[in-house]
Amino acid sequence: MIEELCGSEYAGQFWRDYYSSYITEGDINLIAEQGFNSVRLPINARHVLIEGQFNESYVSNIDNCLAWCEKNGVHMVLDMHGAPGGQTGQNIDDSENDRPELFMDIRHQDKLVELWTLLAERYRNSPALAGYDLLNEPIHKDDKQYYPQLLPLYFRLTEAIRSVDPNHIIIWEGAHWATDFSIFDGLAQVPAPKNIMLQFHKYWSPPDKESIETYLQTAAQLGLPLYCGEAGENNLDWYTTLFPMLDRLQISWSFWSYKKMEVKNSVSVFPEPERWNELILFLDGGPRPERPIEIFEDLIECIQNPTIHYEIFAALDRRSPLRIPCEAYDSASTRTERESGAVLRCEDPVTLVFADGHIGEPNYRRYGGEAQPESERIYVKLRSGDAVVYRINPTGATKLFVRAGGAGELLVRCGTTQIISELQEFQSLYCLSLGPGPQWIECQCVSGTVFLDYIEMAGM
Repeated sequence: MIEELCGSEYAGQFWRDYYSSYITEGDINLIAEQGFNSVRLPINARHVLIEGQFNESYVSNIDNCLAWCEKNGVHMVLDMHGAPGGQTGQNIDDSENDRPELFMDIRHQDKLVELWTLLAERYRNSPALAGYDLLNEPIHKDDKQYYPQLLPLYFRLTEAIRSVDPNHIIIWEGAHWATDFSIFDGLAQVPAPKNIMLQFHKYWSPPDKESIETYLQTAAQLGLPLYCGEAGENNLDWYTTLFPMLDRLQISWSFWSYKKMEVKNSVSVFPEPERWNELILFLDGGPRPERPIEIFEDLIECIQNPTIHYEIFAALDRRSPLRIPCEAYDSASTRTERESGAVLRCEDPVTLVFADGHIGEPNYRRYGGEAQPESERIYVKLRSGDAVVYRINPTGATKLFVRAGGAGELLVRCGTTQIISELQEFQSLYCLSLGPGPQWIECQCVSGTVFLDYIEMAGM
């Protein structure tokens, strides 16, 4: 499209500007400054190799990112997001015909083996490389007839990589958006090679352990570590519940996606170019845009001037300022039996109830980052002697508030400091002044019945 509208010479320059602008050393610096230790970099096979040779103008971007990671003490996972022919047959893999042709033509698999071998040769001595993510979200469930090919392909790719790089981690994803681990059933008879990690993805579903139990069981049975390679596209409440849970379970994770256009629930967000819709209409058969170069130049300028949403960083690591929903507790001790209510964290003895009294599974589909509606508000119901504990990580002098109600006494404790409040109607209680650093907050019902709504950390 760019060549058609602007000519091949401009198109070449545009893509050089695009790649040099989209991920920069400043991005890796920011990620490191915020305390994160890895990035997952998606690549597209059709741009990496051209006629069996590295496309150096494209691959140099991978080299640069890896160098920035090494400089900052950050590791990189190299993610084959678009494999030859397309591994998924959906819009995410840049497949030419929207079919999983990687599994329909052995020549595509041969090319993928060649590609991973060359990449492993290039990066085998890189201390900043964490590992090779062989295929992003392979095979949609509608193409389940290709499932039997996936595990043999993983073995073949792993053998090829190991022939030149015996050290780096190799990552195998489940099928169907990396959510179907049934493809690993064959590993009970043919064990996986050493230094393998299994990857799942998680979106728009309850942020509890029960929802990932299949992955945990498979990993435990096979003696392999787990990696949540993608989770995101939701709201702050979901982030501050899910990612600390993964930390508790010692599951590594990557947030998807770090950078996007015109959203509010990613970290680095750039505006939509003023005339962007003219390109969309043109692609759908509409009129040719006037002065199209202006639109593409505007896009590059927008990419170079993003807004950083620090509240996302705060949610991922429980930093202040932040509101933590009550159901995001890290541990609990109860003296009473669990009552029916919200179908969430059902292995725990804690009673979770919807504020409006209905019973069922919470709806966590908040694609645009919008707040949970009032109909999805959840309370932790505590009776005398029941307690829940939350891990927090204030980044400076912080005030702690707890919103709670009921008819009883609530004790809030942090270290040796504690305060008891008598509750009636729901209210936001100023409880404690905190210093920086990881801490634990305990909320205990001393008498009567207490309903916890959320904990809020605010700067002083």
